[in-house]
Formats: sequence, C-alpha cells, structure tokens
Amino acid sequence: MSNMKDFEIQDGVLVKYNGKGGDVVIPEGVTSIKGSLLGGAFSGCTSLTNVTIPSSVTSIGDMAFHGCKSLTSVTIPEGVTSIGRGAFGNCTSLTSVTVPKNVEIADDAFPKSTEVIRK
Repeated sequence: MSNMKDFEIQDGVLVKYNGKGGDVVIPEGVTSIKGSLLGGAFSGCTSLTNVTIPSSVTSIGDMAFHGCKSLTSVTIPEGVTSIGRGAFGNCTSLTSVTVPKNVEIADDAFPKSTEVIRK
C-alpha cells in the first residue's frame, strides 16, 4: 500500500511516483497523471501490480504508466475524460481494462493484447 511520501504532486498533477510498487492507490485530489513522450509519472515501475485512480482525476497523460510490466489491474473512474498516447504501453500483464464510455482514448494507449471494455 502507498502513502503520501510516495507521490510528487504539484498543483494537483501527479508528477512522479517514488514508491515500491505493488497495489497503489493514488491520493484523492490528484486531477491528472503526468505524461510525457520521455516517460510519465509511473513509467518503468516494473513492480506496480494494481493501481486505483481516484474520481478526481480527469486525464492520464502520454506514457504515464509505460513499461509497468507487472501491472495486472487498473481502475479508471468516471471522471477521466482522456487517456494519452502509450499511457499503458508495454504493460504486458494488463489483459483487460474497463473504461467509461465517455473517455477519449488515444489509438495506442493500451497494448494490442489488452481487451478494452467500454461501460
């Protein structure tokens, strides 16, 4: 389980996760998860297995979780409106994810092997 010192948050943006991985619950009040083509907040966190995103988050940036090879489960809440390019790219253990119908998803946001279920 994570605690506040595991997160670098600036003006509501989760800039970087510094924890050990496992099951992570992003703190309520975070409005977006930083992304960048150079890597996002969780990029390369190979020990991350599960992430719960709070309802306060509206966007998941490019490459935000790229390379989280152990990630098997992610909860995407109704408040999210966009998921960026490669956001979950190379998350090879993520076999399916449920995404609210209103979310704009970049074409390559998830690995091709991941089943994206719209609800």
